[in-house]
Amino acid sequence: MKPILPDRNSLLDWSTSLLKDNGILAGKIENECSISKESVEILLNEVLRFMALVAHYNETLTPSIKVDDAWHELILFTRVYAEFCQSRFGRFIHHFPGGGKTRNELQYRRTLELYRLHFGEPDSRFWGNPDKVEDASDCGPCEAKPN
Repeated sequence: MKPILPDRNSLLDWSTSLLKDNGILAGKIENECSISKESVEILLNEVLRFMALVAHYNETLTPSIKVDDAWHELILFTRVYAEFCQSRFGRFIHHFPGGGKTRNELQYRRTLELYRLHFGEPDSRFWGNPDKVEDASDCGPCEAKPN
């Protein structure tokens, strides 16, 4: 059975809760991703949107570089991450480095296609220039696997 894709408000509540319950996570994302304090929650929300797409579609997808970097910081909270995946998506969302440039670019395009379908136009601060998707220059070097 396909997990239900959470709505925008649920995802925002989840990101708010993760930041509140894990005090140093915000600073880690801010520093690693070189973003303002005000943007941390928005970027974490983008990570959760990406993870929700992976869980819902049960596909291997590739995030943008910024989303991948923030995802790395969340994963470092191993217990929190494992429990979050299980409680929110019903399974662990695996992170794999690599995948190869061509494969990651195809998966990145698919990620953006699904993102637009469910969440509208991606925020260019975190997903890159949507007009340059054909060159996939904002594609991250990692991929997510639902199982």
